[in-house]
Amino acid sequence: MKRLIFSILVLALAVTGLACSSSSSGNDEVEVEAIVGDWVSEGEGNVALGLQIIAKTARIDATFEEDNSYNVVSTDSSGSEVTFTGTYELGEETASGIRSISLQQNQPTSVVSEGIFQIDGSSMTYEVIQVEPNIGAEAPTVAGGFGSTIVGGEAQGMLWVQNYTKQ
Repeated sequence: MKRLIFSILVLALAVTGLACSSSSSGNDEVEVEAIVGDWVSEGEGNVALGLQIIAKTARIDATFEEDNSYNVVSTDSSGSEVTFTGTYELGEETASGIRSISLQQNQPTSVVSEGIFQIDGSSMTYEVIQVEPNIGAEAPTVAGGFGSTIVGGEAQGMLWVQNYTKQ
């Protein structure tokens, strides 16, 4: 059960790191959220320390589609991969540039993760945590900023914050 929870945390954080803004290249084109596309988080300082410690996560490849679906592949230090799929919903843009995100994971198990992200050019800072089923975690908030995840009543600091680069 612990392994499943940790896998879910990995996905949440992987998807977790999804900051976003809108862009448009013309008056007749539909605006596309900046989170749409392929993102990679790899190595120390990018993959969340919590994921490195608990799941030995070495790399996360996340793809966010315009239809609000996502596909995340988490690779551990031995090369084993786990694929997570589902849908996402973004909160409104804020003056700080930090936005909320909610993820409905369908595979490999059904969970809901919530968190925040911020996109700056081709970089995204992302922090999410599983909230359903309840694992005793409180998702980070836009007001609290990065590092505001609480697990078991204790602030987690930057333990679950991820950094992604757009591909």
